Amino acid sequence: MAPALLLAAALPAGAQEPPARPSQCHYIYTVWNVKAKRSLARRSVAKPYSQLTEDEKGPFGCTPCEEDQTEVMLSDGLRFKACREVAAQVREALENSLSEGQRIVSIVGYRPQMSKGPVDKHGDRTQLSNHSFGAAVDLNEEYNGLYNNCTAWGRICVLAKGGPYRPEHELSLKESSPAVKHMKKAGFEWGGKIKGRQKDFMHFSPTGY
Repeated sequence: MAPALLLAAALPAGAQEPPARPSQCHYIYTVWNVKAKRSLARRSVAKPYSQLTEDEKGPFGCTPCEEDQTEVMLSDGLRFKACREVAAQVREALENSLSEGQRIVSIVGYRPQMSKGPVDKHGDRTQLSNHSFGAAVDLNEEYNGLYNNCTAWGRICVLAKGGPYRPEHELSLKESSPAVKHMKKAGFEWGGKIKGRQKDFMHFSPTGY
């Protein structure tokens, strides 16, 4: 199903279209440095929407602008921000997961950062992550780490971020977990199944990366 049709189908009955965007865009982002293995820069952006670059236009029609983000609150009390274009769908997916017994103790949504793409001469990443657009969520980071050297889950995987992944633990996500099932229905892939040398067990985004 095309993304536009997916979003339309996911809107609850009687829901109103998101309000028109304001004329100005504002956001603050950090820059990940691969040498230091942490963010070394923090930068502010303020400009008209008409001046957004192609790199500032993300999945689902989302942008990194604070004006395009909305707060989501779940029935278990957790709050996070997500792109207004997909916030309703993400909330519905997570509420359905909770109703099927999924325990969620932490969520990270909107978080502007350059942590993707090529590395410049200073060791800085040069592209905004899906979190920057409010188009990604991390669930239960303390129990679903990001691993390197991990073409398939096993003892050779090296924890790079978050807490240890233990598939038998109720807070660690698995392919059979309600959150994985319902987020996929909402158009989000799980980082625990991505191809390559990383596995990001906490992460959901349009591609899983």
